Amino acid sequence: MLDLLLVRHGETVLNSERRWQGQGDAPLSQAGRAEVQALAERIGAVGPGSLYSSDLPRARETAAEIAKVTGLEPTLDARWREVDVGEWLGFTPEEVEAQHPEGYARWLAGGTGWEQGESYLEMAARGLEAAHDVVRAHAGGTHPIVCVTHGGVIRAIVMHVLGMPPEARRLLATGRTGTITSLDVSAPVWRLRSYNDAGHLP
Repeated sequence: MLDLLLVRHGETVLNSERRWQGQGDAPLSQAGRAEVQALAERIGAVGPGSLYSSDLPRARETAAEIAKVTGLEPTLDARWREVDVGEWLGFTPEEVEAQHPEGYARWLAGGTGWEQGESYLEMAARGLEAAHDVVRAHAGGTHPIVCVTHGGVIRAIVMHVLGMPPEARRLLATGRTGTITSLDVSAPVWRLRSYNDAGHLP
């Protein structure tokens, strides 16, 4: 049996202020650092065999804490990055609704609201490619694969596993930061074990 553990990074200040951070450079907040300490202990207890991470600072910091506990060296890969939110970077939903009403309406309907950056479909394609690559690299293994990434990428992969159409994106919440989503990737058809598991968090 082989599990793929999709780990969402710890909280940043932008998370706490409900601001879009996309691929912005946002380090962990004090609460986020507490989250990743608890997360690292939880991950360490399952004996992972490999560790991958987005190259964005908040993910790297989360992966570094997991590395301290597991002794694994993180492999950084830009394909695990959050979606590029273009001109929405740093804005709250209320600010976007006021300044980009048409785009905000598209986003509420499940589409990509921003004009710049990348689409959700583009983000999902690269995230799924990264996930399939790491699973192929560890085919036949028994130790969990840990991938530190972002809420948007995790949701896209889960939607693919569940067979959900792209326009249903907003039916799945991204949940808290510092959570674990577990997939059974032993067989060609992957299965969802848990989504946004926060049982370890303070």
